[in-house]
Amino acid sequence: MKTRVTIRDIAKVTGLHFTTVALCLRDSNRLKLETRKRVQQIAREMGYKPDPMVAALMVYRQTKRTPHFQSVLAWINNWPDQRALTKNTTFRRYFNAATERAQELGYLVEEFWLREPGMTPDKMARILKARNVQGLLMAPQPRPFATLHFNFTGFSAIAFGYSMQPSVLNVITNHHFHTMKVMISNLVQLGYRRIGFYNEQQWDQNVESGLMASFALAFWTYPQLEYIPPLFNPGHDLPLFDNWIKQQRPDVIISYDYVLKKLTDLGYKIPRDFGFASLDVDIDVKHISGLNQNDIAIGKRAVDLLVGMIQRGETGVPVIPSCTLIESEWTPGKTLRKQKTRPVTKATAPPVDKPARSLTT
Repeated sequence: MKTRVTIRDIAKVTGLHFTTVALCLRDSNRLKLETRKRVQQIAREMGYKPDPMVAALMVYRQTKRTPHFQSVLAWINNWPDQRALTKNTTFRRYFNAATERAQELGYLVEEFWLREPGMTPDKMARILKARNVQGLLMAPQPRPFATLHFNFTGFSAIAFGYSMQPSVLNVITNHHFHTMKVMISNLVQLGYRRIGFYNEQQWDQNVESGLMASFALAFWTYPQLEYIPPLFNPGHDLPLFDNWIKQQRPDVIISYDYVLKKLTDLGYKIPRDFGFASLDVDIDVKHISGLNQNDIAIGKRAVDLLVGMIQRGETGVPVIPSCTLIESEWTPGKTLRKQKTRPVTKATAPPVDKPARSLTT
């Protein structure tokens, strides 16, 4: 039987300490590139392959011992107003959850503000390298289609969502398409037929229209639904919103938590006048029906993925970026109620080659 080639065998051939060889095989940027390449080439020629049992043992040992400080993970904030980013409840939960998970793994999360006076992307990269920061958590951008001219060479990085374009990094986000699919399914089971969708154009673009695409598909999936054109209202124009409700007569509106107050300000009683379902119910809110997008899970999983990339030596822009999607959870709440059974009518969905126009400001 052929004897397995070990790291110590490679160390004897290269004349290096076995811990240095291990770092080279992980492609650690703590060592010179030429040293890493030479050791990796020798390892391939010797037929070295990692032992999965040893790797599993190392992971087990790491989870059992108290984590010690390893490094800083940078939370990159590109918002013009530094504090505006975490004023957004969802983004604040990303940051807090990422910070908590990083501490469990022996890392610290530190915010770096790209819009600080005198700061440039190149200067920021130099600062991060001087601080020996290897991992970057790219926070959501202040607007969709944001271009960030940052040199990711030597850094492991993961982006929250699709707001940074082109989307060249590994991404983590909610499974928005499936979130809307689950939403529609629950509303249909409750007997709702005239489903309205109210959103901001910016937030639809931030999720690459995943919500809107799934909403449009629903009218071919459920022929009993009566088509209502969605309302994209970037300025939250209440008269426009009220006019849309009166014209379209939805029996339920899909939107976000904060829209419920706008409806009550307009004098509507929910769910007496019509139902309301939120696409991102706050974890601490119990009275609103809808879906919780598991923002905390997204923040924690982002750190798990980033630390794994650092340990594997995956740096720079990936050749084939990957996307990790986190599922939502249904929250019953009190803003929906079972509808009386009505006879099925023919769906009035727009033709596939000519989508209906939305009401916009």
